[in-house]
Amino acid sequence: MWDRIKVLARLAAMGGADPVLEAFGASTHRYRLNPPLPEADLVSFETRHGVRLPSEYREFLLQVGNGGAGPYYGLFPLDDYPPLEALPSEHTDFLSTPFPHTQAWNPPYDAPGYEDDVHVIGSLPIVHEGCGYIVRLVVSGPERGKLWEDGRCSDMGIRPFNSGFQRWYRTWLMTGEQPEPSAV
Repeated sequence: MWDRIKVLARLAAMGGADPVLEAFGASTHRYRLNPPLPEADLVSFETRHGVRLPSEYREFLLQVGNGGAGPYYGLFPLDDYPPLEALPSEHTDFLSTPFPHTQAWNPPYDAPGYEDDVHVIGSLPIVHEGCGYIVRLVVSGPERGKLWEDGRCSDMGIRPFNSGFQRWYRTWLMTGEQPEPSAV
C-alpha cells in the first residue's frame, strides 16, 4: 500500500537536501510527482492493451502519481514513452504478449534482430536511465511484475533487477541511490 503524503514528504526532504538539483536526474524530475491517474484512464489503458498492470505499479499510479520523481530521470507517465500506438501494426498485442526472457539475455550486438522490439514485448518502459538505457516493467508472462533493464543501446542486452516496482522505488526514495540490475 502506498501513502502519497509520506512519499511527497520524503520527496520534499530529498529536494530540500538538494536545492540546486545536483543529484543524478533531479534537474529533470525536480522531486515532483504528477497527480495520480484517474482510475477510468488506467482502465482505458489496460483495456486498450489487453493487460492488467501489476498491482504494485497500478496502485502507485492510482494513489501516488502518474510519473515524475523517481530513480534516474524519473518515472514516465503511463502511455507516454514510447507511444505504444506508434508501434508497427504487427505489435497490436505488444503488452499482452508474454515477455520472452526469464534470465539475462545478451547475444553479440551484431546478431540479426538484436534491437528488435520482440525482445521487450510484454514490458512497459517506465524510466530512462540515460544514454538510451531503459527500465522496463514486465506486464505479461512469467516475469510479470519484475523490472528489467534494456541496455541494448550499449550492447549490454536485457537483464533483470532483483526487485519489483515497490521495493525498487522505495529503495530509491529512502536512499537516493540509483538502483542497479542484477549481476549478469
